[in-house]
Amino acid sequence: MKIFTIDIGNTHTHCALVECGKVLSVSDFDTSAFACDFNFSGLKGGGCGVAWCSVVPKINPKISENFAKFGISNFQLSSKNSPMPFDVKNPEQVGQDRIAAAIGAGKFFEPPYIVVDMGTAVTIDLVDKFGRYAGGAIAPGLYAFTAYLSEKTAQLPMINPKDADFNLVIGKNTLEAMNVGCVKGFCKLVDGIIGDFEKNFFGKSAAEKTIFTGGSAGVLPENWIAGRLVEPSLANIGLAMAFEMVSK
Repeated sequence: MKIFTIDIGNTHTHCALVECGKVLSVSDFDTSAFACDFNFSGLKGGGCGVAWCSVVPKINPKISENFAKFGISNFQLSSKNSPMPFDVKNPEQVGQDRIAAAIGAGKFFEPPYIVVDMGTAVTIDLVDKFGRYAGGAIAPGLYAFTAYLSEKTAQLPMINPKDADFNLVIGKNTLEAMNVGCVKGFCKLVDGIIGDFEKNFFGKSAAEKTIFTGGSAGVLPENWIAGRLVEPSLANIGLAMAFEMVSK
C-alpha cells in the first residue's frame, strides 16, 4: 500500500510517498505556508493512506481542519499511538518527528541503534536492545550554531557550512576560525554524545548502527560522516511503517 507521509518541522515540511519502506517521491514546503499552500484535495480518493507528524502545535488544528474538509482519513503519530514502546520519564514530551525517525531506522537496523536528526535542532536518540525509544539529547542545530555569531556580533560574518574544511585544526583567518569553531565544533559535539551512547550501551563503535537524517546532514563533511548511513526521508519511512503497524 502506498502511504503519503507528512513530516512537519519547525522550518520545513518534508512530504514523501512511501511504499513497502521505499520512498517513491518527495516534496518540500516552508512550514509557515504549508497549511495554506498544500493541495490537500489531491489526497482524496487516491487510494493512499495518509500519515503525518508535527513539532509545530499551532499549525496542527489547521492541518486537521483541511483533512476534515476533504474527508481524508489520516493517522497522526504520537506517543499515545506509537507502535514503538518508550523507556523515558514523559513520553508525551517526545517530539513526533523523533518517534517517527526512531521507528524508520528499524528498517535498516536491529536494535540497539542511534538516530541523529539534524534540523533546526539536532536530536541524537537511542533505541535500546529491547526496541524501546530510550531517550536522547537535544542541542542547537548546525545553522543555529553558524547564524548565532553573525546575528549577535558586530564583526563576525555569516558562514556557509558547505564551505568548511573539516581537516582544519586552527583557523588562520576569521572565516576559517569560525568554520573550525562552528562547523567542526558542531560535529565534535555530536561525536561526543554518540561516544557516550557507544560507551554505555554498545561497548564498542556503533558507526554501523547509526543513521543520520535532517536538512543539515547533507551539508556536513563527507569525511566526518565517514560511511555512516544517511537517509533524508527517515521520519517519512517511519510514519509509513507506523501506519502499517497500527492498521494491522
